[in-house]
Amino acid sequence: MIKNTALSHHDDMKLDSLSHEVATEERAIKNSWARCKDVGLIPTGKPIDAVTSDIDLSIIQEKNQRIRQFVLPELQLLYNQIAGTNFMVAYADTSGVVLDAYLDEEFKRSDAGKAVIPGSIWTEDNRGTNALGLALYSGKPQIVAGGDHYFKKLGNLSCFAAPIYGQNDEILGVIDATSDAASRQQHTLALVKLASKNVENRLFIEQFSESLILVFHARHEYLSTTSAALLAVDDHGFIDGANVNAKIMLNGLNLYNKQHFRDIFSVPFSAVINRLNSDEIIRIQDAMGSVVFMSMKANTAKKIVNLSAKSTLIKSIENTQEVKNTNNKDKKLSKPNYIADDPILKRHLLSAENALNHGLPVFIEGNRGTGKRSTILELNKRFLEHKTCLEIDCSQLTSENYESILFGASGKIGYFENEVQSHPIGKLAQASGRIISFENIDLLPQIVQNAIIEVIEFHQEMDIKNVFIPINGFLFSSKVSMQDLQSNPNLSDAFLECLIGAQVQLPLLEDRSDFGKIVIEILRQISPKHGLSKAAMDALKSRAWPGNIGQLKKVMRVLVANSEGLVIRNATIQTDQNLSGSELTPCNTCSQSSVRKESCVLVKKTWLESGKNVSLVARRLGLSRTTVYKHIKDM
Repeated sequence: MIKNTALSHHDDMKLDSLSHEVATEERAIKNSWARCKDVGLIPTGKPIDAVTSDIDLSIIQEKNQRIRQFVLPELQLLYNQIAGTNFMVAYADTSGVVLDAYLDEEFKRSDAGKAVIPGSIWTEDNRGTNALGLALYSGKPQIVAGGDHYFKKLGNLSCFAAPIYGQNDEILGVIDATSDAASRQQHTLALVKLASKNVENRLFIEQFSESLILVFHARHEYLSTTSAALLAVDDHGFIDGANVNAKIMLNGLNLYNKQHFRDIFSVPFSAVINRLNSDEIIRIQDAMGSVVFMSMKANTAKKIVNLSAKSTLIKSIENTQEVKNTNNKDKKLSKPNYIADDPILKRHLLSAENALNHGLPVFIEGNRGTGKRSTILELNKRFLEHKTCLEIDCSQLTSENYESILFGASGKIGYFENEVQSHPIGKLAQASGRIISFENIDLLPQIVQNAIIEVIEFHQEMDIKNVFIPINGFLFSSKVSMQDLQSNPNLSDAFLECLIGAQVQLPLLEDRSDFGKIVIEILRQISPKHGLSKAAMDALKSRAWPGNIGQLKKVMRVLVANSEGLVIRNATIQTDQNLSGSELTPCNTCSQSSVRKESCVLVKKTWLESGKNVSLVARRLGLSRTTVYKHIKDM
């Protein structure tokens, strides 16, 4: 009887929990209907068919590319996991814009399939109550089935959605699965939540790729599941980040301010790190007395820490032949790659390619150091991969020498004759079959402008039967904008008109969304063996770059030269205030008190002056090593 009573009590608790969940879902649907009514939507009407333009969709997709690289594999897996027919899976950004969708053939033919397309917006004020919009509004996984939809036209569908959260508890997007109501499956929401959690964990591991990733859970067998908690910890045991599960499991402990491992768990970091490094699963208590099991997640990109040795070590390749192969690989990688992941720049480059394909000139403008020459070479590579671009610096052309430089010994008259190939010494003749680039065009004399106009018009109007080999493309660049060129009295209207085709505006370095990738590429060109810590990257992003990419290249060379190891850290930047772009600042926790602020800056300054020797700083200032670590953790 006792056993039956216990089971009955347990069942009652489950029923109470289920009833609470049902009541919560019903309340969420009811509140959503009220919001829809408030914005003037009518249940018997039609959802607003809100769709972004193709250009805006492309920009939004590029903006979310980091997340999409993890979402798309999960969408494909989710598509294969959902059995039956007439269904779809999708990913939407924080504005409710669907960026990617996979639909089966039956769903594609339905009205809903024609509405749920990349670019469609599924917020409540457009589409009424739906799982995607409700998940965005509430920040929680949602089911909106059949008649729960605000619009009756969507009443034959069941929708399941779960938000994707980032490290700072912000929503990064939503994963959605939709099927016809008749084939609704109870486990679909669980699959959607699993996909969302997988994306969150992969984003976390990618964000803290330079940290040690510690995995823990109250149950040993759950360490390899998505319900496990993740902590990112640096070499000294300071916590860089925690995923949502970690914050839940360590409820009551503050993980929002950077703390040390010893502040969270009952044993020192040095006592467990070597065991974790050896793939051992340890049993440990947190500061609240709860017992968890912990292991270290394998991360081939992260260095191995061994605190029993004299210092922190970077795991090296022991096989000499592997070292030689790596060095050879580094040499091959030294060829520069053009970084164009910024959506605005990418759109300009696409426009330039289209112009070249139609025989139109391309004008490239940008401030000093924004990469005009590298952009010229990139366009040439995309258009004529196997031929070099012929570059002409217009500052070297004068009224006296332009004819011999451009047209050769026979001059203009000889160039426009069919036998021009017998005079190959002119730049224009050398550019036959290639792309030619005119740089610094704002310095061109009027007579040279007129000559270039003639050449362009000649190529545009040339008879295809002519034996003359044409120039395949004309590129022009200037340190000043097109607007400034148009107000330049030395440039003729006819010359400016001949530049009309496509215009590439190179953004300032500090405005580019692909800043981090540019830094990594420049570092790879300078020294492929070196890496960059997240704190160092953040310091570079936060400073001003008046010299743009040109200035960044110089700074990166200095950082490589001054780096004590193969990882460039924020301390290397802070050591030289010319590189850091700012004075030493106290950490967030110390900035609230004038006394602590001065002490924090003093610790940082002493650490830099002592050659970053923590022990020496502790002795000089009479502090513990742990206290010193807390002040320098962001450097």
